[in-house]
Amino acid sequence: MKKEIEYLKREIALMKVLILDLMPHKEEDWLDSADVKQRFNFSESKLYRLRKANAIPHTKIGGRYHYPKAFFNQYLLNKIEE
Repeated sequence: MKKEIEYLKREIALMKVLILDLMPHKEEDWLDSADVKQRFNFSESKLYRLRKANAIPHTKIGGRYHYPKAFFNQYLLNKIEE
């Protein structure tokens, strides 16, 4: 039983290394609500509805909403390809 546990611990450690290698090494850029509203001509109510419907990823930090820039970049790329 002890050998199996050690084997599993090594496998978990290897998986952690592989996952970390797949993750981007730079910090992700975030946009605040003002940036999103300006870039996409969204009103405050439109942004609220998108958040409420979970149509856009967001997080609230210190009373302000933030959105991952990568999401909007991918959205725009998808629109171009259509």
